[in-house]
Amino acid sequence: MSHQVFASTPPNGSHHGGAIPNKIGLTVNPWSGKQLLRSDFEEMREFLDEAATAGFGYAELGGCGLGVVIGGRVQRSRLAALRDALAGCPLRLTLHSSWHSSGRTGNLLDPGSAQTQQLGLLADLEVAAAIGAEVLVYHAGVLPNLYSDGDAFTAGMATERRMLRDLADESGARGVMIAVENRAPGPAVLARRSYGMRLDLVAEQVQQIDHPAVSMCLDVGHAFLSAGYLNYDFLAAIREVAPVVGHIHLHDNFGRMARQPDASPYELELLGEGDLHLPPGWGTIPLGDVLKTTFARDPAIIIEMRHARHYAEALDTTVRMLDVRSRS
Repeated sequence: MSHQVFASTPPNGSHHGGAIPNKIGLTVNPWSGKQLLRSDFEEMREFLDEAATAGFGYAELGGCGLGVVIGGRVQRSRLAALRDALAGCPLRLTLHSSWHSSGRTGNLLDPGSAQTQQLGLLADLEVAAAIGAEVLVYHAGVLPNLYSDGDAFTAGMATERRMLRDLADESGARGVMIAVENRAPGPAVLARRSYGMRLDLVAEQVQQIDHPAVSMCLDVGHAFLSAGYLNYDFLAAIREVAPVVGHIHLHDNFGRMARQPDASPYELELLGEGDLHLPPGWGTIPLGDVLKTTFARDPAIIIEMRHARHYAEALDTTVRMLDVRSRS
């Protein structure tokens, strides 16, 4: 796959001098146009090497596609193969925990299954530590029933805090930070009860966990959709939660709810609806204003997008926005 994804690097693009690009990363997942994580790890490593050459400093691997956690446990030979493939990788790494839209994996808000799901997250944490990942991203949890009452919701929030504190004791000892990610108003969230669409509630949950190894993952695209759906001030909300943000997912969309969420991804893209994960600059999110925000924890900025052939363009766009911030 050499030179298929990053060959289109603009001549004045991602090869900027200075330290700005070193905090910018990309995701490695099936959106990349090829099932990278379902094929050999050696192919994934080639992709990572090319990304480093193009100017990226980080890569975020997706736990769902690695095939390392099986039956809630780490498959040892598979982990060994992953570690071998990543040995000497020029990029700093993060890991997105295993999760699924059903809420049956990677979800600590449901008291009925949280104990079991915590074991799966412990397995993800073991993988993160084994590959030297700095961050383990965890999606803010959901209750299985949309009509759960206030007592059930309060109990779920308390369960998630307790479980994340326990995980954070382990992750902190291993040098891994857990980052709780805000959610988009899509079918997986709207069909269940969740706090994750509100940035203030995600930040409050992180603050109440009150652990140095727990921060917030600000997903900018999710926040833009949620702000429109819940009618809150997008930029003001980001500024409010900025002190607890330890990790950023950056991508673009048009802030339009998907009127028919089960439509084909191609149709939604044509209409400009839903969580499109477009390259920065392709939608209408004021990303330049977002990146002007001061994030005290100096988070890595992971470009989490489809259209992988445009990674070089996305890196160039992001660096230019950060250049503007540094000059302002």
